[in-house]
Amino acid sequence: MKKMSWEYLGAFMDGEGCIVKGITYKYNPKMKKRYPCTTIRMEVCNTDFDIIKDIFNFVKIGCLINIKPRKKKDGTLGKPQIRWQTTHRQSYIILKKLLPFMREKNKINKAKEVIEFYEME
Repeated sequence: MKKMSWEYLGAFMDGEGCIVKGITYKYNPKMKKRYPCTTIRMEVCNTDFDIIKDIFNFVKIGCLINIKPRKKKDGTLGKPQIRWQTTHRQSYIILKKLLPFMREKNKINKAKEVIEFYEME
């Protein structure tokens, strides 16, 4: 087994990962109005539990979430999956280290958006 590296994680993130930065609206019952809230999340999901656990053990940030198998169109169940997920500043910390090793343009742009969001504060 090869040792986990930022280069490998960057390539894995390019192929299997997801970076989300968006606005959601939360409701404040005391003020009786909705307000915008920035949501930042980064995740990688796979059926190979060992790879995802290796990523989690390498970065030591975020959480692991077990995902139940989904029903296919033919009625059979798919494979169970595991997700490594980071949110907010956790994503920022990882993306700062990961950005030089990423190649997929859309994910690079999203990563830059997240980094700029925290560095402008």
